[in-house]
Amino acid sequence: MKIALVHRRFTTNGGTERYLVGFARFLVKQGHEVSVLCNEVRGDLATEPGVRFVHLRMFRPAKLASLWLSASRAIKAGQYEAVMGFGRTGGHDLFRAGGGSHADYLRRAHPVRRRLNPDDWFETAVDRAAVRAARIVIANSRLGAEGLARDYRPRRVEVVYNGVDGTRFRPDAQVRAAVRDELRDHGKVAIFLGNGFRRKGLATAIAALPDEWTLWVVGADAPVAAPPRVKFLGAQRDPERFLQAADAMMLPTLYDPFANACLEAMACGVPAITTSANGAAEVLPESWLVADTVGDYARALVRIGSARGLGEACRAVAERLSPDASYTRALELLAEASRLREASR
Repeated sequence: MKIALVHRRFTTNGGTERYLVGFARFLVKQGHEVSVLCNEVRGDLATEPGVRFVHLRMFRPAKLASLWLSASRAIKAGQYEAVMGFGRTGGHDLFRAGGGSHADYLRRAHPVRRRLNPDDWFETAVDRAAVRAARIVIANSRLGAEGLARDYRPRRVEVVYNGVDGTRFRPDAQVRAAVRDELRDHGKVAIFLGNGFRRKGLATAIAALPDEWTLWVVGADAPVAAPPRVKFLGAQRDPERFLQAADAMMLPTLYDPFANACLEAMACGVPAITTSANGAAEVLPESWLVADTVGDYARALVRIGSARGLGEACRAVAERLSPDASYTRALELLAEASRLREASR
């Protein structure tokens, strides 16, 4: 098929972007003709084998509106057999709403801003339009699908979970020992992995930390007041090293359709504890790993220490959720959405 993938950026700096790059490579391997319609391409990806790039123009201050118009024109001019969108543009057969419903995000994480900020009103309107324009919408969790259905009423929503690279993210005893020596931590260690400490719930993770545990904070944001056993390690290019060295992960996020960090931790054999407002909670191997209060997190950390076989169970979940499994299902839905478009003509 002659396929167009549409997004603002072709890079690997975010979860949606990593999915886009991986899916483009998957399609090329499957023998499809792939065009990526975007405004920005990271330098080292500009010569991606088998991928043709079409530049989308975007102007300030009307970035969303100009990108929508530019993408619509490029899609029409390209005469593609199938079009898949990853961001807030129109003209898609299939739309992957990796961020869930923007209205749901605001409701859960920024209830005051949701009512007062005109920019969020406009972003929600564009989000709704992109979802409604697609023949099929992919959500990466049931949580995300429910929010999209409630807020935007798309024609059809399908859940396709994210996949994780089980070769990069895997248990490694040697790495564990090296990182523990490097950081001089040989006791019980929990890890918090994420950018934006408020939304990701760092305050809850710190408050829940039992006295005998250390917390490593990996992510970009200003450090907050914390006891000495909380170590701020900043953003890391190789987060798998720190996951492999931890005993547990805590992510008390206010809202995440599906936090990849939880799946990456489980692929390393590390139990993830997260809130019910995270779609990744749907794939955790034990119900008690879903925590919504400080007490829940503290009790789960204590229980992890005596839970036999939990690391292996986490790894088994990750092995079932491979990137190729996710890409294969997405391609099936893209082909179906394309057929629906043709049938409607």
